[in-house]
Amino acid sequence: MLERILVIAALLAIASAGYWWWQRRQGRVREVHREGALSSATLGAKRGYGATFVQFSTPMCAKCPGTARLLREVADSHRHVAHIEVDASERLDLARELSIMRTPTTLVLDGDGVVVARMDGPPTREQAEAALAAVPSTGTDYSI
Repeated sequence: MLERILVIAALLAIASAGYWWWQRRQGRVREVHREGALSSATLGAKRGYGATFVQFSTPMCAKCPGTARLLREVADSHRHVAHIEVDASERLDLARELSIMRTPTTLVLDGDGVVVARMDGPPTREQAEAALAAVPSTGTDYSI
C-alpha cells in the first residue's frame, strides 16, 4: 500500500514539475537569426515602418483572439509598429517555412522585415513590449 502511495506522489510531482516548466516557457521571447526578409506581399498585409508583430493563428485556437487584441494594443501605442494576423491553416506554406508548430506564435520583424524575435504561446504585455524594445531601429523619423 505504501508503495502505491509513493508511486502516485512521484507521478504527481513529475507532472507538476513538467507543467510548471511548460508554463514558464509560455510567451518567452527568444532571439532569432534568420537570413532574408518577409515582404508585405508575402505576409498579405502592410508591414510597419519600425517593427511588425506577425501573429500566426488558427480558427480553433482559444488564446489567439486575446493575443491578437493585446498585440494590436501594443502596436497602436507605438509609432510605426504594425500587427498582422496570419491564419496558419490558410498559409501552410508560410507556416512550414517559418517552422510554426503551434498557435499563437508571434514573430517580431524589424523595419526591413527580418525576423528578430519569436514568441511561442500567448505573451504578456511586458513580454511583447520587451520584444519590441529589442528591435534594432532602422531608418529615421522623417517623413515626406
